[in-house]
Amino acid sequence: MTIPIIDCITHISRTADNVIGWGPRFLAEELIAQLDAPRTVLGEAGRRIDQAVVFPALGDTVPTSTLSFEEQHRYVCESVAQYPDRLIGGIVIHARLWSDPVKAAIKRMVREQGFKMLYIHPSLHKYWLPIQTPSEGEGSKQMLYPIFEIARELDLPILIHTGEQPYAVPATVDFVAGAFPEVKMIIAHLGTQGEMFTVESLLVAGRHENVYVETSFAMPHMLIEAVHTIGPERVLFGSNCPPLEPTQQLMNVEEALTFEPPIGMSLSAEDTRQILGGNLARLLGLEIARKG
Repeated sequence: MTIPIIDCITHISRTADNVIGWGPRFLAEELIAQLDAPRTVLGEAGRRIDQAVVFPALGDTVPTSTLSFEEQHRYVCESVAQYPDRLIGGIVIHARLWSDPVKAAIKRMVREQGFKMLYIHPSLHKYWLPIQTPSEGEGSKQMLYPIFEIARELDLPILIHTGEQPYAVPATVDFVAGAFPEVKMIIAHLGTQGEMFTVESLLVAGRHENVYVETSFAMPHMLIEAVHTIGPERVLFGSNCPPLEPTQQLMNVEEALTFEPPIGMSLSAEDTRQILGGNLARLLGLEIARKG
């Protein structure tokens, strides 16, 4: 049995994403070419990234977008259907645009098309996650709790963007993680912003067993801290391609974890393989064995 390498976060689009400055379109075929780029991983030459969770371009999901929820996800739906062995459908939800039709569409995408992850972006979509203070948290609960409730109903993990003030601070995940212990939540980008937000993300994950961390943008020494703090079981490889390049992000994880100290932490190849894909495969209910 070979444990697959699975990328937790990628984006594809037929058109340019000028809203957040990612520029040119990025087609499914271009993503797959990146997944198949020549590389050596844990001593295995020619090792591809077996699968990737794909989301629409974030610029298509902002309030000023003229696209409906279904139109925002149409290209992802088509691409997942065309490349079912390589691409795993992911759903970006703008909480301010939640409605019964959006809820029904999500159920169809999950039950009929096999979509397996939700993604919320507090910074881009401009809201705070719920907190305890009623005067400040009640409106956020009304807006966001339906998303966490559908995640619980459909057994979907939620990827939560973190990395900027004021909306996307990792500590804000703490309250909602406690309110929905049955929902698996993934703190994207290991919190980013250097040590400060990374430490925040690990404090939250340390308090809640339903919280995982994803590795894109992470600094090597904080990847080591993540494994020491919460163990390898809740660390998930992600590239955030585009704009980041998958091989560079994968090597960042492998070198930080497997090199000997003081550069790395001498993590075993088996534990590293779990981080590169085994953990996410289990989280998404995928077949672990990689097809040869």
